[in-house]
Amino acid sequence: MQTLYQQLQLILTIECGRASQLTSESFERKLLRHERWALWFHKLSCWSCRQFERQLRFLREAVQRLERAEQQSLAAGETLDPDFKQRLKQLKP
Repeated sequence: MQTLYQQLQLILTIECGRASQLTSESFERKLLRHERWALWFHKLSCWSCRQFERQLRFLREAVQRLERAEQQSLAAGETLDPDFKQRLKQLKP
């Protein structure tokens, strides 16, 4: 459990490395309130971190679409090209 001082320090001094880590974690878990505030304040002034979040979101959605397409094809009885299957496996996080 972080103290109030530690939470405020994170909000006011977060750097890109920590912001990108929190961005990644935000796709897997709900961030704590002070983490959300820190990330929000940081992204107000950091174009790179906003772009990083867009790229993560795009990649995550692309992988999910590919997984759904593969499941639909398999459900329909279609077989996928082995080379394509290998490329899909490499995309999974």
